[in-house]
Amino acid sequence: MGRILFEIGGFFFVPFVAYAAFLVWQGRHPQAAKQIFERKALLVQTLIGLVLMALVVLFIGLTDEAHRGAYRPAVFKDGQLVPGKVE
Repeated sequence: MGRILFEIGGFFFVPFVAYAAFLVWQGRHPQAAKQIFERKALLVQTLIGLVLMALVVLFIGLTDEAHRGAYRPAVFKDGQLVPGKVE
């Protein structure tokens, strides 16, 4: 679960990295540029990041296999481990 949240959360930082790359491409160092901390730039980047996260969650929700039914936990049977499954 943590891996999934980390991967989806990574999409939030895509606009910030893209903006820093744009500043470097323009010939300005991102730490030296005062524009990176402007309120409007941060607001736009945050909104784009939230929209990207929402789109990723929607995409995963629509394309993931639906596992419906009761979960049967793993058990030992005749000395061997029988893995759990959804029935």
